[in-house]
Formats: sequence, C-alpha cells, structure tokens
Amino acid sequence: MICPHCTTNLTRKNRPGKRCGSCKKPFVFEPKENPLALHDVKVRRLTAKLSEGGLWYTTTQLYYASARKTNKVAAGGPFGCGIVVPIIAGLVLVVLGIFGNTSPLLAVLGAALLVFSAVIIWLRVAGVLRPKVVMKMSLPQFRQEIIGGWSRVYGKPPGGIVDEPHVQPGRQPQQPAFAILSPDPSVLACLQVNDVGRRFNAALAAKVADLPPETPVAVIHDASLDGELFLASAKHELRGRRVIDLGLRPRAVLAAKDPFRLRTKDRQPERIAWLKANTDLTPKELDWLGDGWSSPIAALRPAQLLARIEKVATHLGGANDPARKAAAAIGFMTWPAA
Repeated sequence: MICPHCTTNLTRKNRPGKRCGSCKKPFVFEPKENPLALHDVKVRRLTAKLSEGGLWYTTTQLYYASARKTNKVAAGGPFGCGIVVPIIAGLVLVVLGIFGNTSPLLAVLGAALLVFSAVIIWLRVAGVLRPKVVMKMSLPQFRQEIIGGWSRVYGKPPGGIVDEPHVQPGRQPQQPAFAILSPDPSVLACLQVNDVGRRFNAALAAKVADLPPETPVAVIHDASLDGELFLASAKHELRGRRVIDLGLRPRAVLAAKDPFRLRTKDRQPERIAWLKANTDLTPKELDWLGDGWSSPIAALRPAQLLARIEKVATHLGGANDPARKAAAAIGFMTWPAA
C-alpha cells in the first residue's frame, strides 16, 4: 500500500494502527480490513475521476465507484472446473465397480456421484444455484465508515462530494425546454448540484405528478425490473407527450465492456411477462432481467449523466436556451465524453 502522505510503499508490518511507519502520519483505510479493499490513494483516484470537469458527485456515486472492483462477476460462474471432479470420480468408480475386481458398491457410489453432478448442472442451468451479486457494504455503513472515517482523519469529506439528503430542490425554470424524470434521488441530486436546470433549461422531477405540463420528458432509470416498469408507467401516464428514454437500458449493459452489475435470487415471472407484452424489450433483455440482473444508474459518473442530458437538450431545444449559450461561450458546457 502507498502512503497517501509521503508515497512510501508500505508493507503490512510497516503500517501498524493505520499509521505510516515512515512519516508517522495516520491514514483512513487498511485495504486488508474493509470489504471494499479501499485505501486512501484509491479513494483519491476515484474522487478525481468522479469530479472531472469540476463536477460535483454524490455519496451514492462514490459508493458504487468504490465497489466496482469487488463487485465484478466471474465469467465462469460459481463452480468453475470443480464440477468436473465428481464427474470423473463417478466414472472411474462405475468402471471399477463393473469391470474391476472390486466391490460392486463402488459402481453404486460412482452412479450416485454422477447423479449428484447432473443435478448440480441442471440447477446451474436453471439459475437456482447461481449466486447473488450484492454490495459488500450497505450505503449507511459506507456513509459512516468510509465518508465518516475520511472526515475524521482529514478534517472534511472527500473533495467534490455532496450527500443526497442535504441537497435542496432548486427553482424550476419558468418555461423549461424539457423535463428530466428520475426515481433515483442520487441522480436528481447530482443534476441539481451541477446546475442542470439552469444550464439546460430543464425541469427536474421524481414523479410524473411533479412534471411541468406539455413539455417533452426525458426519463433516467436503472437497468432493472423496477426501472423498466417505471419507464413503462411514465409512458402510459404521459400519453400524447414526447417521452425519451435516456437509460439505462438492459441492452446497453449487455453490450458494455465492463458494466456494474448486481444480481438477486428473486424471480418475478409475472412482471417479466408484463414487460414482454407491453414494452419493446428484446428476448435477451427479458432473459437478463428475469435472471435477476440489474445495473444502477447511479453507477454512472456525473460526466456520463450530463453527456446524456446534453444530447437530449440538443434535440429538444435546451441547446438554444440563452443561459446555456452564455455558459457554453465561457466553457461551462464542454462536458467530458461519456
């Protein structure tokens, strides 16, 4: 581990009590002891990435960014080559029991191993034994241990962070070019503190009932069962108005090189059937959702969120807003690529 103060490369024995053995200064995280394998230098890298372009980020966005490596899913599944061992052992015992000069009980034992292996393979294919992919630390625990620990050692939270409960709703534009609808408080907080309403002449809302009348609506949601149902419900309630889906869509997660994914063991075939009958989700997307997978929209960086907003603003008139043009003239609207 690298000391965040003097950059000395410290072995475990040279950093007792979360203190550098070289410069004697304290640090926050012992990577061997926290579930997210965090250390101070890594947190600084993460916060620098999240705040690129001078943007603010939320606690939840840092939460997901911190968990990205520990939440990666192994492509080989939960058993890997382990299932091969009982299959080979079973075959050997069956052969010895039938053709060898040994007890026939070996054949019975071998057959039992083969049956066991077949059941395990079937359960894997059916999805019953596929593991959950969950966060290794709850968000409240992250606030207390990670953000709180950082504040205790360094005297303040990480630079550029805002905590969603402390973000107050801003004034809505009187004549917005479009509205942004999202059920995710972290997304709305991120857009609020980065002045999206003024810069893009956009209204922000968490519920359809809070939307301004008549304006086009851009929906931002998780790639999940709940997210797709929220989108479908919004489209139904907003019949006659233009509704743009800004994602996340399951197809985008499936196509991504290294997406952030979670998985529950819960299966909800009735909701999948409803989505199949009432949305344009592909069979592959429905299978992915039906298998318990999801990807949170709050795992996107602020720059990625704002890049989506800028694209829709260009098409819906926010790009022609005088305030936005003035901001662009002095460089406010040059967002990093998604």
